[in-house]
Amino acid sequence: MKSLEKKMSLFVLLAIVGALTLQCEKKEDNQNETLLLGLAALTYSPGDCAVFASGKAQINTWTNDITGTTSGTPPKLSTMGIGHVTTAMKLTGDGSTSMTVQGSAFIIVYKSSTCPLGTNNVAVRGTDYSISGGADSNGEFPDSYKITNQTASITFTASTGFYVFIYAIPRSGQSAAVTYTFSQ
Repeated sequence: MKSLEKKMSLFVLLAIVGALTLQCEKKEDNQNETLLLGLAALTYSPGDCAVFASGKAQINTWTNDITGTTSGTPPKLSTMGIGHVTTAMKLTGDGSTSMTVQGSAFIIVYKSSTCPLGTNNVAVRGTDYSISGGADSNGEFPDSYKITNQTASITFTASTGFYVFIYAIPRSGQSAAVTYTFSQ
């Protein structure tokens, strides 16, 4: 009888251990997938135009053709995963075209009729255009001009296509939703 009791006790003990073991299933936490999704979100930048600035990675942004529009705010903006906001305003200059940009952002002028906008397309200040209001910010962002709650006046001195690329860092109080006025 004692043998039967020992066997029953052993059976109950093994049943409890087995039940507890089955309840403790291994859950896999795939941190590699999470890391890859996070990196993809950080580098995702939608748009229809690739922009390259000296020493910077490729930036994809939306283009807004403003040639026939006299004023407004760019309707299409791109947000990069790191929180920076961009837009590119496309226009055609006739040698006396001017544009004002009001707000807080970095401005880079490209001399090109089509995208992509490369470092070899950066317009030459003093030759292709002149700009006043704001400050040269080449040290912060290559080939750029910076406006801080002010208006920059750009006069295009060449008869060709231009893109005015706006780059904003919201944590620095900047916004790509600048206000522009365009005249030809």
